[in-house]
Amino acid sequence: MTPCSVFLSVLYVFSFWFRGLQGYTNNSLFLLKGNDLLLEIETPKPKVKVFHWKRIIRSKELIIITYFPDKFLDNKLGERAEFSTASYSLQIKNLGLNESGLYQALDSSKELVIIADYHVTVQEQVSPVVLNVSPGSPSSESCKVTVTCSTQSSSLNSTFTCTNQTCSENGDPAEVVTSDATLNLYLSNGSIATCNHSNKVSWSKATMEMKSVSNLCFKDAVFPDNNSNYEKLIILCRSVLVIPIIILVIFFCWRKNSNHLKGHSDQSSNCDPAAAVYMNVSLLGPPPLPLEPADMELNPIRA
Repeated sequence: MTPCSVFLSVLYVFSFWFRGLQGYTNNSLFLLKGNDLLLEIETPKPKVKVFHWKRIIRSKELIIITYFPDKFLDNKLGERAEFSTASYSLQIKNLGLNESGLYQALDSSKELVIIADYHVTVQEQVSPVVLNVSPGSPSSESCKVTVTCSTQSSSLNSTFTCTNQTCSENGDPAEVVTSDATLNLYLSNGSIATCNHSNKVSWSKATMEMKSVSNLCFKDAVFPDNNSNYEKLIILCRSVLVIPIIILVIFFCWRKNSNHLKGHSDQSSNCDPAAAVYMNVSLLGPPPLPLEPADMELNPIRA
């Protein structure tokens, strides 16, 4: 640290201590857009002849209140600003984003004296967050799960290593910090993924139970290992043995049937004619039924 920086640091601390002895109020305020701003003087009511509340934005000054005790009050904001002549406090209603800046209470009776100042920052409500999960390809022991946390304007993702019981983070929690808000994604208790979007005045959060995701990771998963290869080999061997056996059985049945038909043919050639005729008749089917005799009247022949 250089001597110049040491001198500036001491000067800053000394000025802050000196203002504190004078009852100087220095505050930083963060307000949600649309809320009311209350500016107060923490010291007893000062005895002044001319009092001001002013706002400074990017080196531009705007006098909000000018007050001459018991004589005149000038209010630049109209009904939106309420000034108390009893305590010199100021309330500004329905604050907008463009009203961030430095607010000062001034005594300008003889010379300009700062009685109080407030560094005011107006912020919007943060947008909701959405959690999306993409299970990866599982191994025999674990699964890589990618979790994405998204808002209207930004997003970030993180990868967790999950088993069927718990999950763990790969490295530090993911975080995105901007001038307006912070977005972070982390794992709680090895089982809950949490996405948090926040600023100084608001926050939104989404959570997801990682156990269900890890179960999805391992559902119907087939892991190649020695046991499965062994089972595949057994199935292949059974197929190689069974197919030839089936072919042999079919061939044997066909051969037996052929020999049976041939034996019938040989027996037909060696039998007697009557048997052959009987066989042919049997093969042709049953004989037709005899015709019924006609009713005829027989007359004897006379000599």
